[in-house]
Amino acid sequence: MDEDCVMNDPAVLDELRRQQAALANFGTFAFHEPELGKILTEAARVCAECLLIPFAKICRYRPVENDLLIVAGCGWHAGVIGNVISKADETSTQGRAFVTGKPVILEDVAKNGSLTLPAFYAEHGIVSTADVLIKGKAGPWGVLEVDSGGHREFTEHDIVFLTGFANVVAEAVATSERTAAMQNAIESMRHLIVEKDQLLTERAGRERKVHELQSELIHVSRLNAMGHMTAAIAHELNQPLAAIANYVGAAKHSLDAGVVDPAAVLRLKGLIDKVQNQTLRAGSIIKNLKDVVEKRESNRFETKLEDVVRDSLAMVMYDATDSKVSAQLNFDPTVPRVLVDKVQIQQILINLIRNSLEAMHDSEERILTLTTAPGEPGFVNVLVRDSGAGLPQDILQRLFQPFNTTKKSGMGLGLMVCQTLAEANGGRIWRIKDEAKGTCFCLSLPLVTVAA
Repeated sequence: MDEDCVMNDPAVLDELRRQQAALANFGTFAFHEPELGKILTEAARVCAECLLIPFAKICRYRPVENDLLIVAGCGWHAGVIGNVISKADETSTQGRAFVTGKPVILEDVAKNGSLTLPAFYAEHGIVSTADVLIKGKAGPWGVLEVDSGGHREFTEHDIVFLTGFANVVAEAVATSERTAAMQNAIESMRHLIVEKDQLLTERAGRERKVHELQSELIHVSRLNAMGHMTAAIAHELNQPLAAIANYVGAAKHSLDAGVVDPAAVLRLKGLIDKVQNQTLRAGSIIKNLKDVVEKRESNRFETKLEDVVRDSLAMVMYDATDSKVSAQLNFDPTVPRVLVDKVQIQQILINLIRNSLEAMHDSEERILTLTTAPGEPGFVNVLVRDSGAGLPQDILQRLFQPFNTTKKSGMGLGLMVCQTLAEANGGRIWRIKDEAKGTCFCLSLPLVTVAA
């Protein structure tokens, strides 16, 4: 069946919608659930439920033993999870998926002659099975497998769905490991602080030990910076995740309307493409923030600044159609191309534009002006100006410091992230003083000729 026929089949569309919704809901659950065991168990349950089969499991690779241990699953008898292992080689379905990195599908295990199947397969009446790799940041982490007690033909859409789930599980594992490391560091810091306070009350003869502990505290405080990174990632991911939620909601509304015609299908495909783009953008944000914290080089390329500004404005205004804001674009046609990381510059501009819209929420006049103009020699400026009430004096004194915000639900990390990303691209950002009305930020970026 070709792709057009598949996308015009209501049953297939309903199945894809259900699978995408399940994947989105699981991603939200995994993002908020701190316990990795619960995340893995829920992943197995949702996979089995979405594919309408009774069994699923997740195997984790153990490097020392060089095997795959079942650490989570659903549908299995007692004694399987946490006990059953398989070799991490091509003699088993799990091992082959783990070693090759490619999906392994058996539609009839009885006809298999080259793979060793565990005894509990027969005990549970397993007929069909499919395995996909869970690939972690440092290499293969494990395998996600679904099993059916009846004959099951796993479609290309099923494998895409399982692969997507495996990717979310891999990110959840990485987040869990980072969180555990950060919590250990914080706990270590707490213990050290207690020891320091106790030592400070003792006699002068203990001063040498106090100095040693102070040195250790400096080291721990650096680890605590990981907490700021996590908060920054959460702040930046709110934007693409909100866009994804809107696109999925629009797609669901279209499907609920019950209209299936070429135009509707085209619209749905467009919405799915947008969801995919925003998902990729979220991944880029995570990578970019991580690279900045680790002081890695940005992926800088020659870019037309006008296009970056337009795209950033479009992404924000898509979610703010009822804001009644008049957006004015003033582009200098003589401005050459810039050498920047496009995703990072979009993050900066989206932050500034969102801040401007929020600043004008209660204003009668709501004018947003985006301007490009030559800056200092070798640089070009982007000005983001609003007609809001301006910033309070106490906020201005700590403008680019973390956790400094006027928003009730804000984290106060937006401008700090903007400053970090601007510097990572060889530029800088500042507020223009003495504006007659509202607030204006200037982002200065290097031209291609200078960087070359």
